[in-house]
Amino acid sequence: MPEPKVALVTGAGRGIGRDIAQRMAREGYAVGLIARTKSQLEETAELIRRQGGKALVTPTDVSKREQVLAAVEAVERELGPISVLINNAGAYLRKPFLEIAEEDFDFQLKVNTYGPFFCTQAVVGRMAERGSGTIIFVLGSESRSGPLQYSAYNASKLAQRAIAESVAYEFMHRGVHAAALDVDGAVGLERVTEAAGGDVDPDHFVATESICNELVHLINQPRNAWTFAVDLRSYWQWRPRVAAKKKA
Repeated sequence: MPEPKVALVTGAGRGIGRDIAQRMAREGYAVGLIARTKSQLEETAELIRRQGGKALVTPTDVSKREQVLAAVEAVERELGPISVLINNAGAYLRKPFLEIAEEDFDFQLKVNTYGPFFCTQAVVGRMAERGSGTIIFVLGSESRSGPLQYSAYNASKLAQRAIAESVAYEFMHRGVHAAALDVDGAVGLERVTEAAGGDVDPDHFVATESICNELVHLINQPRNAWTFAVDLRSYWQWRPRVAAKKKA
């Protein structure tokens, strides 16, 4: 009998993570759901179950190693060996550099860097023993362009990308596909599009469906042609980002 398809999605309580979890279920995966808020995870699980999927709620603070280990143990006990890990959970901070407190900086690192480190460390060894598995790190545009007021967030995401690349070099040749998916620009979540106003072209935003499509593409890539880094952005994000000079 083939092993069951099991995915672990962090930050699955709402937003992008909820859409990713539902898509993984539609792709035939039993899904372990990680986030801090149990009520939000229950909502995600109910959406999956209504569609005939299987989900396990595991309330977890990804910045706490012991909680991550307990969640992974529960998922593998109830659903089976984890074949896909999607490191999606994240904390977001936009704040002037001089106003960033030490606790602000610490929180960004704990969620955006320690979180994916703990989650990956908890599953990658067994994946390597089996010679198969996929780990995807969901990043943001600030990990590359470093705009003003994102120094804490930017530092944490750059560190996450460094972890992703190190995992790739250490485990890809052992059968574990590690990939960094860099979503550049605003995502088309309802709260984001509403804040932008009703007259904005929806294609200015990266659709969550497109993110999910790219994740599935990465997961299904043949091992003789694995991608590590993917930049995903809307056509609007290609516009010049430097203001044009005024005519004399």
